Amino acid sequence: MAHAHQHESIEQELECVSQVPIFQRLAADQLTSVAQVTRPVVAKKGGTVFSTGEVSQTLYIVNVGQVRLYHLAEDGREQVLRVLNPGDFIGEIALFTDEIHSSYAEATKDSELCTISRASLTALIKDMPQLSMALLGALADRLKTAERQATLLAIPDALPRLAGYLQEISGHQAGTIDLPMSKQDLAAYLGMTPESLSRKLRQLVKDGVIETIGRRQVKVLDSSALAAVAPE
Repeated sequence: MAHAHQHESIEQELECVSQVPIFQRLAADQLTSVAQVTRPVVAKKGGTVFSTGEVSQTLYIVNVGQVRLYHLAEDGREQVLRVLNPGDFIGEIALFTDEIHSSYAEATKDSELCTISRASLTALIKDMPQLSMALLGALADRLKTAERQATLLAIPDALPRLAGYLQEISGHQAGTIDLPMSKQDLAAYLGMTPESLSRKLRQLVKDGVIETIGRRQVKVLDSSALAAVAPE
């Protein structure tokens, strides 16, 4: 479970909010105003940040660590929706509607987050109109990412699904990429089992398309070969 963490300085909150793209164009005094209404919380690895069914009235920003957002399917399998790394945030929809969380958020590492209540963020937007445009931009990016995931999940064969994902995060270029999540979470994100993901990665390695480096890096050796496997 995430726990509120009290301290007197706002340095941690300033560090947290300054990482977030929607706040990065604010002046220093405006950033301080945001930090002053920000509350830090800590979540141990495996701890729940929020659960399905809870009312969403908070913006959560990851400062340190990692949080994964997932649904539980009817058969009990997890469908990973997103993995939040430092600077990423969730809960902006709570600004516009009394939303009930339809997913779970769980820390995959010991994590520090900062939170801003709906009332505080609404007041900030009134004082800083440029924030509303930045939030709309962030929502548009979120929608595009969700649409891309839905498109990938609609592909029946796991190999093109994986190739399409690798092509996307590599920017259609050869070179080394850091996977933004664990392979177990990546499998759940792509709607396959970890065993299937491992087999498909080995197949791409065997075919000379990629090379795996450690647990969290992939080197695209042949971007045109990867494009040939990926869906149109």
